Amino acid sequence: MKFAVLVVVTLFSLSTFALSNAVPAVESQFDSTVFYSVTQYDESAKEEGLGFCNGQLISPRVMVTAAHCVAHAFVLKKPTLEIQLGEYLYRDRNGEIVRIGYAYKKKEIIDADFYFITSLKNKLISQGLRTRLGPNDDIAVVVFKRDLEVKPEMQFPQVVTQAELKGLLPRLMQYRPQVVTVNPFEEIRTNDTRRRALLDKVSFNSGGHLESKSIARLAPGDSGGPLFIQIGDQLKLAAVVKGRAETIFSNWDVYGLLDNKICDIFRQISDKSIQPQLCI
Repeated sequence: MKFAVLVVVTLFSLSTFALSNAVPAVESQFDSTVFYSVTQYDESAKEEGLGFCNGQLISPRVMVTAAHCVAHAFVLKKPTLEIQLGEYLYRDRNGEIVRIGYAYKKKEIIDADFYFITSLKNKLISQGLRTRLGPNDDIAVVVFKRDLEVKPEMQFPQVVTQAELKGLLPRLMQYRPQVVTVNPFEEIRTNDTRRRALLDKVSFNSGGHLESKSIARLAPGDSGGPLFIQIGDQLKLAAVVKGRAETIFSNWDVYGLLDNKICDIFRQISDKSIQPQLCI
């Protein structure tokens, strides 16, 4: 007897919150991983609301994130985001420096343009809110109308080059893939809100995305977060969090790979100062 298995991407039926089996991402190089809110449409309630996602700044004006995070805002022509830039705080207690928590040091309300791979953009224009996103097209680039006000010393990662990507996919684990997220459900109530985790089981799906059943697992609110790989002494941005896919038999985490689709996106951006950051 034949039967069909329904796969639901980003279903998240589990009740856990925040990236699991992770440690606080206290290093200053992760200050450019941000949390933001943007317009989403709630199909069940038939009304607009706010969605919460992660993003990775690659400059004060450019953010890489998941397409499903900003697709509704694009369709509804609601280009305003609230970007929350945070950092870990420390205090001297009797000569000992201790971490006391994570706090949002700055919240910026800013307008932006949203860019998707061409095939997804065309679907969003023709199908609107009915558009269904697959794991292979779930990357987006957000270009702010002006630079964010960031600390002068903030570090921005490079996007992995296409030449590097071709060479590393067959032996991905050698490059120490790690995910970083700022989970909105944690807010500032704990001292490990921004977390990072090394992945120990990651595979490349021939369709064009990464799948993971690592000991570290994603949770609701982690969408859009960055996946880094270690190339030499540099951490480079290689993928973004899609979410969790499930069948009745199993579940796994999904990451949107920044392969040649990122080149498709950058070709749509007319600002010549931005293009080199996206496809090298």
